[in-house]
Amino acid sequence: MRNRHFMWFFLLILITFLLFDIRLNFNMVLPSTIEIIDENQELLYQDCIKNEDSIIHQETFSLIDNPDVQREVLITKKERAARNCRAKFPLFYKSEDQTFQFNLIDFEYKY
Repeated sequence: MRNRHFMWFFLLILITFLLFDIRLNFNMVLPSTIEIIDENQELLYQDCIKNEDSIIHQETFSLIDNPDVQREVLITKKERAARNCRAKFPLFYKSEDQTFQFNLIDFEYKY
């Protein structure tokens, strides 16, 4: 009887190693409060930059023919737009409670 249990256990281990990539990944996080960036505010900031970027490109390419001058104007205007958008949508952090986490082994399906 004991031999049979060992055989099933060995078979289970063998199948596990055949089907999964197994990695030791020790990770333990104690409960705490962490500060994370507010995603909604960052989305508004990214949208602002995207809108400003399209306007900057339209204006620059319609007014200036020289590629070197275009590049310099684009760089300058994009930096200014990033500062203006950050002023409109400042970087906000929000507090989030982080729970206890413990990880020892990662299994990843091979196929």
